Order: sequence, then C-alpha cells, then structure tokens
Amino acid sequence: MSVRSQILPLDGLRLFVLQSDTHHRPAILLLHGFASSALSWLPVIRTLGTERQVVAYDRPGFGLTRCTTDRWRGWDPYAPSAQGAIALELLDALQIEAVVLLGHSMGGRVAYELARLAPERVVGLVLVAPAWDRPSSPRVSRLLRLRPIEIVGQTIVRLSGPLAFLAAQRLVWANPPSPQSAWQLRAAVSVVGWDQELWRVTTASLAEPPAPSREPPAVPTLVVLGKYDRIVPNSRTQHVLTQWRSAGWHGRVELFERSGHLPHMEEFERFVAVVQEFLQEVEHGRSTDW
Repeated sequence: MSVRSQILPLDGLRLFVLQSDTHHRPAILLLHGFASSALSWLPVIRTLGTERQVVAYDRPGFGLTRCTTDRWRGWDPYAPSAQGAIALELLDALQIEAVVLLGHSMGGRVAYELARLAPERVVGLVLVAPAWDRPSSPRVSRLLRLRPIEIVGQTIVRLSGPLAFLAAQRLVWANPPSPQSAWQLRAAVSVVGWDQELWRVTTASLAEPPAPSREPPAVPTLVVLGKYDRIVPNSRTQHVLTQWRSAGWHGRVELFERSGHLPHMEEFERFVAVVQEFLQEVEHGRSTDW
C-alpha cells in the first residue's frame, strides 16, 4: 500500500502530511510526540491504511512543517493552545468529518484536548503513553526569547543534538531499537533548522499557563502503556485514570509488558492488533458503554 506525502498550505502554515490512499470512514489522525515527526508513524499508516484513511502530519516546530507567520488566526502556531485548531483545520482541508484520534506522548495530550474541543467529530480516542503535564514559566520564556540567549541556546541544542538523541534512546526504549526504528525517530532532528523550530516550540509552551483540567473524555477511549516507561511514569497515568473512573469513565487500558515509552514501535504487532480491535468496536458501536 502506498503512502502519499504533501505540503499542505493552511493560512501561513505549510503542514507536512502523510496519508494512505484508502478513504474509508472514520479516518484515523495520528499525532506524534515531542521531538518526533509524522515519519515515526509510517509502519502504522501502511498497516492500518489498507482498510481506512490514515493521516499523520508534522505539528509546527517539528519535522518538515514550517510556519510563515508569527500569528495564526490569533494564536502562536507553536503554542499548545493552537494545536487543536490547527488539527481541525487540517481535517476540514482533507474533508474528514468523523475521526479516531491516536496520539503518542505529547501528541496524546493534543488528542485528548482535541476530543474535548470537538466531541461531535471525534468517534474514538487512543492515547499511547500520554504526557499529561507540560511545564509553564512565562518569565523563563521571555528570557529565552532574548536574542543573545536565543542564539547561544540554539547553538547548544544543535551541537548537543546527536549526544542528546543517544541518551534519549536509552530512556525511551525498554530494549535497544532496530536501525529502522531508530531512523524513524532520528528523522525529526535531521532536517535543516530543527534546532530553531524546537526552540520556538519550547518557548511557546513555557509562555502558556499549565495544562487545563483532566476531565474524562466523552468518547470511547483506549489507553496503551509501556511497563518500563521512564519518560511518563505509569503511576502518573494511573492517577489520572483513577480520577476519570471516579467520574464514571469505563475505558480500556492495555499494558505492554516489553515496552518503554514507545509501545507502538517496541511491540508493533500487538499494538496494531489492539488498535484494530478497538476500531472495530468503535465502528460497530459496541463500545458505547466506555
């Protein structure tokens, strides 16, 4: 099955988009994590895209997406608060009405917030090792945006990138990755200007207040966790899920015994099987009690 790529212009944004050729509904929108890209979803697109439309894109600040404006419809396009509106605009451009959201890590947080923003369009939600919290410090953000500090900071990020990537690999994987899997993650920090874009995302995120409340989603939800996740401790997610359950949530949780922070890559076959089962339940209306 072929995967199509394109640069999609959206009022000052140039989004890098990958999608399958199949256009069955509901579609799946894949949301990558921090310092990652749509390319990390290629195996998922190729597998799930044989039966339905699957779309992934680089969010502003990552991969090949670029912003040609500092303000997008009133928002800083790099800021967390803008991501839901950007995703909805992408769905509109692709004429997708009903969608299942599948987000990893920080992309899981975006998926969760998008499901609350537009529940009439989201028919299912898959959260993979979701990141619940984001740092907030407007004062630090203003400091990092001072031009001398910005220049020095971006230089340090660029020069330390290879070593930082190797260190991160040891944290995110439960076991050493295959060369192919490592390349899928490394692609996001291999494009020209990645350090400047990452700096923009960081300062924009710090400028915003802490993440809003974590009320349970109103759509069928699957949560996938890696047993050895050292990036987002499972105890943090379990705390959130306990709050959700006390509010009447009955979603499904899958713990992957041989995974760290990347269960969708570390146990790919099982991940695909679990997601396919969830999609069938959503599409046939058997998960309405979740």
